[in-house]
Amino acid sequence: MAKGDNRRGRKKYRVRYDRIVVLILIIVIICVLVSSCVNLVNGKDNRENAPEFPKTTTIAPTEAAKKTTAKNTNVESEAPTETTAVSPFTTASYAPEEAYKGDLVLVNADYEYIFPENDIEAITIVGNRNDCYQAGDYVTKLDKEVLIQLNALMEAYAASMNSDTTNVFVQDGFRTYDEQVERHNSGKSKTFSAGHTDYHTGRTFDMFLMNSDSSTGYSYFAADDWFSKNCGSYGFILRYPEDKQEKTGENPRTYTYRYVGVPHAVYINEQQLCFEEYIEKVKGYTNEAPLEISAGGHTYNVYYVAMEENGNTDIPVPDGAEYTVSGSNTGGYIVTVTVS
Repeated sequence: MAKGDNRRGRKKYRVRYDRIVVLILIIVIICVLVSSCVNLVNGKDNRENAPEFPKTTTIAPTEAAKKTTAKNTNVESEAPTETTAVSPFTTASYAPEEAYKGDLVLVNADYEYIFPENDIEAITIVGNRNDCYQAGDYVTKLDKEVLIQLNALMEAYAASMNSDTTNVFVQDGFRTYDEQVERHNSGKSKTFSAGHTDYHTGRTFDMFLMNSDSSTGYSYFAADDWFSKNCGSYGFILRYPEDKQEKTGENPRTYTYRYVGVPHAVYINEQQLCFEEYIEKVKGYTNEAPLEISAGGHTYNVYYVAMEENGNTDIPVPDGAEYTVSGSNTGGYIVTVTVS
């Protein structure tokens, strides 16, 4: 009896697993909340203390960037991407022979014209001139582009005289190598031998005025007349000006003109330089520090790039602006950029 009574006097306890589970869940939730708060505070501190990096600017290609001139078809550039900023310059690869042709090739006693292929397209003045001037004969030729500009110049000159025609004659233009040899041997050309005369370029010619009042029947443009003051706007310079014979190697001639193009002619005439002095001056300028020229309401940058000794030369050219590249015939290239 006593043993049985002891069992009835004990109090039995049941383990409530459901309450334990609930308690564990509550603890887990509290831990998650505390951890989130700590991370939020730390993240805010990190953002506040983080250094600011410059944003990458992406320049979308424009229509101007797609334009090239007839002389920049060798441009090698990569298309801009959304994450890469476009450089203001790209590169154009030019072959060595390109350094010996173009409107800015210099030819004199020191630099020979090598008659590079496709440099000029020589055509006769007769049959291709306008009525504002005459040709001295039926066979004299000039480069086609030069003749186009000469026609425009002579039309403007005639208009300045309130006339449709003038008393201007043009002669002695393009000469072949053999023609110069003959002239040199006959004594008609005493200074330069074949290969070393500017007439080989097809960009040089002689011009005179028929004048019945003159004892010789002809005269030349004066330094202060309309033609001399305005020929630079059409790309022409006096090839052998006064007091420059030490540079040009030729005696001054007031009737020999040379096409070099705008803006070079404007600058040469304004600064009273000869062609040799201009080429030497341009050699001191680079694409990063170019020669700036204003002509005809436009601004141009001009700079020089020396040719590589072997192989092609990679020339820095603007990405998105019009430009031309001409050989100098002195061991490099001259780039002309139209800025505005």
